[in-house]
This record gives sequence, C-alpha cells and structure tokens, in this order.
Amino acid sequence: MTILIKKTINLAEDANTFIQKYINYLQDVNPNDLYEGLNNKQILKNKFIFQLYQLENLDLTHIDLHITNNTIYILASFWNSKVVKVGSLPLTNKLKMALSQNYYPTLKIIGGNYKKVVTNEYGEDHIEDGFEPYQLALEIHQADTTEYKSQKIDTLYHVAFKSENSLITLSKNLMRFFAVFGLVLGLGFMFLGFFFTGLMVIIAFFGVNSYTLLLADAHMMQTQRQRIN
Repeated sequence: MTILIKKTINLAEDANTFIQKYINYLQDVNPNDLYEGLNNKQILKNKFIFQLYQLENLDLTHIDLHITNNTIYILASFWNSKVVKVGSLPLTNKLKMALSQNYYPTLKIIGGNYKKVVTNEYGEDHIEDGFEPYQLALEIHQADTTEYKSQKIDTLYHVAFKSENSLITLSKNLMRFFAVFGLVLGLGFMFLGFFFTGLMVIIAFFGVNSYTLLLADAHMMQTQRQRIN
C-alpha cells in the first residue's frame, strides 16, 4: 500500500458531529475498535501504553472527493448515514498529480477522547480521561488491482443495500422462503410415506428458520428499547 500524499484537512462545521455519530455506530457494531478493545485494567497491565485514543481510524467510513478548480471537498458517510462534508483542502499541484493516478482516499483521525496512564506520588498507576480537539488527515493511496476490485465490490454492495434495514429485510425474506419450502417439502415426504424423513426436513428447514426469525425480532426489539432508554 503506497501513500501518495497525506494532508491535514480544514474541518467543516459538521465534522465533529459526524465523528461522534461514527463513534456511536461503532459502539453498536464493533466496540472493539474503541480504545483498541481494552478496558482500564487491561491498559494498566500493558506497561507500554501511556496514552490511548478512543478512535485510531475511520476504516468503516466511505470517502468521496468533490474536486473543483481550487479546492477539494471531502465527503464522508458510513453504512446508511447521510453524506456529510467533513472538510476541505486547497488543490495543490502535488494533489493534482496524486489524483491523476489510480487512487483511493482514506481518512486518519487524530485527537478526541483518550485514556492516559498517570503515576501518583506513591508510585501507583491510574487512568485519567482526557480530550484533545479532533484533526483529520486525508491520505491518497495508490490503488493496486486487488484493492481496486475490492472497492468496486464495496460500491456494488452499497448500491444493492442502501441501508442496514434493506439487508435485514432480504435476510428475513430468505429465511421465510426456506421455512415455507421446508414445510411443504416435509409434508410431501410424509404424504409419500416417509414420515421421519419429512419430520426431519420440517425441523431442519421450517423449525430452524422460524426460530431464527423469532430470535432476530426479539433482539431487534431489545436493541430499540436500549436506544430509546
């Protein structure tokens, strides 16, 4: 992976709000990305950690560049969030050269909430929480063939599933289809005299898929209650 250029961007008005929403999203889908998945006790046990930021990267963010004659506007989104302008950069000759190649952009984050290991007067370590203003840096990477294909697949995926709900709905419909298919197939075996075979087919297709649907609905309702609370 070759970084063609790395520049700190001028943050837009909505950048901090976007970052906070991204953190909230991570807490739901992948909390191990926050503080590298470590709690206070684990940080204290690791003698090499003196300060650990809550967020080290924006890997789940989709980045688009809107290029004008003199300025590059950096647009960001994640999953089914709105596209937000997080910052801008002057369009220099170096940037023009980097953008003239086969490239892909990423954002690096600096600052934010952090945990710092502090030693008191008795030689005992404890954690202090702090905050530094956010900064974002735009990285322009040279795309190789594999990464380019991966980005195409990612783009097609986002076109096919415009929101998390659309993916969940498709999954549920597939489970309903297999449940009904298993029920019909099992009853068919029973009708032909293969009672136990039909029963096993019904359990494997209808029973398992129906149970999974019930669990998914129960989990979704619990998640919604937690968000409301």
